[in-house]
Amino acid sequence: MTKRLTAALLAVAMLFTAAFCVPASAATEVTSPVEQKLYRFVDKLLDGLVNGIASLIVEPRHFVDKDDYVTENFYEGMTADEFLSTPAADAKWSVGYANASIQTGKELEEGHNVGGSLAIGNKFATNIMDDQKVRTIAVSDGRGITIFACIDSYGLSSTDVRGIRAAFAQEAAKKNLNITAVNISTLHQHSCVDTFGLNGNLITALFTSCFRNLFGLELPNGQNKSFMENLYKVTVDSMLKAVDDMKEGELYYGTADATKFMYDKRKPYVYDTDLHRIRFVPNDGSAETWLLNAPIHCVGYGAGGTEITGDYPYFMEKYINENAKANVFYILGAELAMTSEYDYLPEVDPNSAPYKEQGEGYARLALFGEELAKLAISIDNDKAIAPIFNIRLAETYVPVDNSILKLAAKGGLLINQIVKNKGSYEVVTEVGYCEFGTDLAVALIPGELAPEIAYGGVDSSAEAWDGDEWNYSSFADAAKNRKLLVFGVTNDQIGYMLPSNEWHSYLTENEEIVSTGRMAGAYIAEAYLTLFNEVR
Repeated sequence: MTKRLTAALLAVAMLFTAAFCVPASAATEVTSPVEQKLYRFVDKLLDGLVNGIASLIVEPRHFVDKDDYVTENFYEGMTADEFLSTPAADAKWSVGYANASIQTGKELEEGHNVGGSLAIGNKFATNIMDDQKVRTIAVSDGRGITIFACIDSYGLSSTDVRGIRAAFAQEAAKKNLNITAVNISTLHQHSCVDTFGLNGNLITALFTSCFRNLFGLELPNGQNKSFMENLYKVTVDSMLKAVDDMKEGELYYGTADATKFMYDKRKPYVYDTDLHRIRFVPNDGSAETWLLNAPIHCVGYGAGGTEITGDYPYFMEKYINENAKANVFYILGAELAMTSEYDYLPEVDPNSAPYKEQGEGYARLALFGEELAKLAISIDNDKAIAPIFNIRLAETYVPVDNSILKLAAKGGLLINQIVKNKGSYEVVTEVGYCEFGTDLAVALIPGELAPEIAYGGVDSSAEAWDGDEWNYSSFADAAKNRKLLVFGVTNDQIGYMLPSNEWHSYLTENEEIVSTGRMAGAYIAEAYLTLFNEVR
């Protein structure tokens, strides 16, 4: 029995390892109905196996009944009545900026796992190539302050998002700050210290979790406690510093075509091709702050290594700091299967510092970041943004139908807030909607969204494996005369969100494995559009 259980766990471990890497190759094409049915049949067998293993593990005690769940450290933002369409009489933009290293100097000690792909054993950091940071902006139109923080990491669960909010709220109360919302995103780098927890020792977690759950002991995961304690502290400090740094000034919005920097690995090949820039110009002549947004996965140094890098955003920031003297806040868009395209890059200089330091792969990563930074600097179509900032968020529940993630949750590797609902599990998460001025709409999404959910172009029933139709409006259509941006992996990381009729098989594409289930995209779309319709 022990040997069989071990073999099953190893099989699941291999699936996990494959799932959390973003492969460079295109997704497997399966067009034959017979093959499609075969894959679905194998999926059912796999679900049966994994659910059987999960049933052997006692539930963690922190899984509460849905009826007993109490919302804490959640910011609703503004009411519908507070959403403005014209600036208030005394409206002015105020923006503050801060950034700080989240590294402790002990990343090569004390067992710091590297995020990006799961490993059966420990996946401890062996080399630090770049810093990891938290970058924070505070924004206001005069009616309260909204915080946006973005962290160099693979992901951050709502459990830690709300933990950081709780710590910040205590400090904000001491200063009597008028805080409307606090949003925390991650750049989903696949080569940073694991802050999500999913990159712990899989075998240790699964073999000890039943005993630990039975006696109410702490479950193991991939996080390093000292690193996380420092992350909380540094992130809260950056929020306070961003508020202290707030200055009056003007906001401008512009774009550049970034098509050649990205490619989509998965049909229907719909995505946002723009690099967006919201540029704050302070009245006092001090450094500008640029909020940049694009849907390009940070996986330029691979997903299975043990080196720590800030990926291409690290080099974007460095180049813009040096050449435009501007602060940088970068956040990902709808990037489900979006990855970087290197074919257009100039030849790597073997005499460059990155090449000499770490070799050609690292130098190519640096070059990609620099070229994207040059594109941001080149934007020349700026338009002023009226001083209106509206924001609203909603808590929502997404059922966890994926047997693999159920197993991860019971084993302690998935530390998102889970509630029990009549024998099933649901993850507690949140969606948000905000507006900059009269022309920009922003969807705040707790993970990696399929771009077609946001921008349209979902498969038709004739193209879908199961013949189903997708019955939700795109977020862009809902926004009507506003330009839609997506801030992804924000306020939670619940994995991939696909249209329900584009769900294929665990064995054909990796997005299905790293999702709460077939209906994840539908649950998020419904929650977002419901929220949108409440305020617009």
